[in-house]
Amino acid sequence: MNTRHVLTALATSAVVAGGALAAAPAAHAVDPGQTVIVNCLGKKVVKPNEIVFACADAGISVQNITWRSWTDNRARGRGTLVWNTCLPTDCASGIEQKYRARLVLDRVASGPGLTVFSRMRLTFVNGGPADLDTGTLTLPNEGS
Repeated sequence: MNTRHVLTALATSAVVAGGALAAAPAAHAVDPGQTVIVNCLGKKVVKPNEIVFACADAGISVQNITWRSWTDNRARGRGTLVWNTCLPTDCASGIEQKYRARLVLDRVASGPGLTVFSRMRLTFVNGGPADLDTGTLTLPNEGS
């Protein structure tokens, strides 16, 4: 399975499972006009330490994020992609796989009173799912 297929499967699973993006409580207060991520609760967050792609069960997430920079156009950090494979039989007993990665948030999208990052690019430190070196996920910011 190639990079596009694996990450598309991850992103599709995230949309099917929850349809929204979650982020742990923000480390910093949000200033009006600041570029943000919108979590599953519809809250604007800046520099979260976790971003969840499958809100229903948190089966796909990037955890333990440390941010190197966060500007209006791009955010850079490091974290761990955590993916519940839901194997061998179901998600409750699924095997969790972890991949250290550098991440970049970009592709800014704007709407009335809201400016969000809409893309996350991952560069895996020691290989990712299916031995990928890189991957891209769309940030499904609800309300954007």
